[in-house]
Amino acid sequence: MQLKRDLSFWDVFSLALGQIIGGGIMVLVGIAIGYTGYAVPIAFVLSAVLSLIKQMPVAFMGSAMPATGGLYVYCKRILGPQVGFFYLAVLLITHILISLFALGFAEYAAALIPSINVSVVAVGILVLFYVVNLFGVKEAAIVQKIMMVLLLIGLSTLVFFGILEVDYTNFSGQGSLLPNGWYGFGLACVVLSFATGGGQYVSELGGEMKNPQRDLPRAIIYSTLTAGVFFALVSIVAVGILPVEQTSGQPLSVVAKAILPDWVYVAFIVGAGLFALATNLNATFAWATKSVLIACEDGWLPKRIAVVNDRYKTPHILLTMLLFLGAAPIIADKDMRYIIMLGGGLVFIYDFIPLVAAFVFCKKMPDVFEKATMKMSEGNLKIISVLGMCVLVVQAALSFSDVGQEGSILVCIYVALVMVYIKLRSKHNVRALADQAEAAAADQAVSG
Repeated sequence: MQLKRDLSFWDVFSLALGQIIGGGIMVLVGIAIGYTGYAVPIAFVLSAVLSLIKQMPVAFMGSAMPATGGLYVYCKRILGPQVGFFYLAVLLITHILISLFALGFAEYAAALIPSINVSVVAVGILVLFYVVNLFGVKEAAIVQKIMMVLLLIGLSTLVFFGILEVDYTNFSGQGSLLPNGWYGFGLACVVLSFATGGGQYVSELGGEMKNPQRDLPRAIIYSTLTAGVFFALVSIVAVGILPVEQTSGQPLSVVAKAILPDWVYVAFIVGAGLFALATNLNATFAWATKSVLIACEDGWLPKRIAVVNDRYKTPHILLTMLLFLGAAPIIADKDMRYIIMLGGGLVFIYDFIPLVAAFVFCKKMPDVFEKATMKMSEGNLKIISVLGMCVLVVQAALSFSDVGQEGSILVCIYVALVMVYIKLRSKHNVRALADQAEAAAADQAVSG
């Protein structure tokens, strides 16, 4: 398997920023308002800080051993192949969240053209970015940079027109900030963690970057900080102008409609609403198949599905499988809130494993640890990794508390099936390696 190494810092930064900003601010802000009212800006800032804590260890490992399928490779090299594949298996099912962003895109399109079929548009936008990524990750990055410029202009427009209209007296008093108590605030942070997280996934593209040791950690950190600033400003406008009852559970377009002139509103829906979700979809298609490619080479999955197109160097079969996974919940007409929480419970599980890898990184691979271009002592890396683990434990507990018994059972069944598969496949891999060793020895004997 040979992929092109032609991604610059700005390519990777735009993919990371699009992954973060995406549906978070456009779709999730209304859900978070329902949980915690006027404390949404605080929840956004806290979520961004916590996301950065969780991503710093990943950025450090990426600066030491960048690779295609980075997160899977880090876990495999440090914690062993079985743990590495367990991580990947949990990651794979969470790609169902791509349907959330496609549905969000369709709902914003419906704000402009109410007569459209939301499900058809959602599937259609998935197909569009599937096709874009079939032509190569560099081409997807070029499209991403164009969309990011329009997205940031759109968000800035909402802030420009709305920031002086905010009634800041609402941002005081526990009744306004915590209408559902600290539990509601915690659930808001869980929801918004999907908005502020995601920058670390560009580590999957380590094998396609021109200078991954330098660009990978910078892209993760800078994209998270940039998104955090925009989120804080936009969320103040989102919650501070209309009564909470009118914005709770609603997309950002409700506030935009109330404060923007008609022609600016249309531009906002196109530039911010549609492109926010589009950048997330594009970024996910760009990175989501990379770990699977490596897992196929390692023997965990059939190698025939990891075929790379000779001309465009893209995994067309895996991209097609991702398309079907994202379209399934849309066709089944599943509720977005349920998709968020069910996928979220799994997200916190697989985010935990790379932090464990970072914690033991120096002990397991001291020579590689020393090669990291992002300088951090072993002690500091362990402290940040433990802090990230603690954050994930709390977020996972809150997420599962809102999934319900059915969702928790589905997660447990999937995890159990993965563990059984790993046990059975491990025996196959051991036999395959033994056969390869015998064949190599026989060839050497013949040649000798």
